[in-house]
Amino acid sequence: MNSAARKQVHAVILAGGQGTRFWPMSRMTRPKPFLAFGEGRESLIQATVRRAHRLSGDWARVWVVTNEVQRPLAEEHCPHARIITEPLPRNTAAAIGLAAAHIRSEDPQGVIVVLPADHSIEREELLLEVLGEAAELAAEEPLIVTVGVPPTSPNTAYGYIRRGASLRGSAYMVHRFYEKPNQARAEQYVSSGLYCWNSGMVITSIETIWAAFEEHMPELFGALQRISTVVQTPREEGVVRAEFEPLESLSIDFGVLELSRNCAMIWAEPFGWNDIGSWDAWADNFAHDAKDNFFRGEVVAIDSRSCTVHSEFRLCAVVGVSNVVVVDSGDALLVCARDHVQDVKLVVDELRKRGRTELL
Repeated sequence: MNSAARKQVHAVILAGGQGTRFWPMSRMTRPKPFLAFGEGRESLIQATVRRAHRLSGDWARVWVVTNEVQRPLAEEHCPHARIITEPLPRNTAAAIGLAAAHIRSEDPQGVIVVLPADHSIEREELLLEVLGEAAELAAEEPLIVTVGVPPTSPNTAYGYIRRGASLRGSAYMVHRFYEKPNQARAEQYVSSGLYCWNSGMVITSIETIWAAFEEHMPELFGALQRISTVVQTPREEGVVRAEFEPLESLSIDFGVLELSRNCAMIWAEPFGWNDIGSWDAWADNFAHDAKDNFFRGEVVAIDSRSCTVHSEFRLCAVVGVSNVVVVDSGDALLVCARDHVQDVKLVVDELRKRGRTELL
């Protein structure tokens, strides 16, 4: 990325979710982005913010959007970043819009690079190159750019992007976004060579995303205009809360990207991307033993294979089982078939119905 483009870049990290698929370790008081899932003790959000600072080169252009409950955690894990607090959860479109309103008040010519807080990246240098290419493209053209991750398997847990006409280098127009497919369709996507996984990263200029909100999400746009008049004033907190209250909860994908004709994508070289979307995906970050097991903590395994066990609080023994995930958080125990890891969030739903707030 050239120096002129770098000076325009504002990195926006989205850190407002709970990570319910990572129960029982992920809780409202310490959700997935604030956990250390790698070999070291760096949390996912700490790694993301560190990369964001390398991209922008200035802590004044690194922003974290979170909620009121998680703000103290964000301040602890990201002491140099600028924290924006959402008063109510309204999904990624509103979160990005709120960040855009703040940035627009200071730098209306800026380029935003939106990054989820909870992704794991193996080849950091390559990702920074990809994001730099995307930022240059967004600075020069009125495009909303995303990063396509070449699929390594027909994964049904990810959305897909089909590339369209070539723009330049590894950049293409987006032909269409596709939601999470079934197994047969995912296999078709991968075998065609035309589809990438949707990484959830969004790169665009403030001017372009502002126009997109006006065209595709007029209610949100009206709210953002009113918020813009009170940014960094004593009235900001009250106005943001009042404006967020009636907003529909919509992702940036549904609200903007799937409706826009000016979306582009960077067809990235594999950079070791993992969205850590389930306990199975987390285990993929580590070497497995000869029987395809991965264990963290003290584990005794007898005649067991293809198991993931996370038990740092006590010894855990697994005997004669296969394709099982076991997670012990000290106060709760999860036992789950590996082909049902995406359903762990249903446990959280059930606990909420039962009023077991101490386990949420």
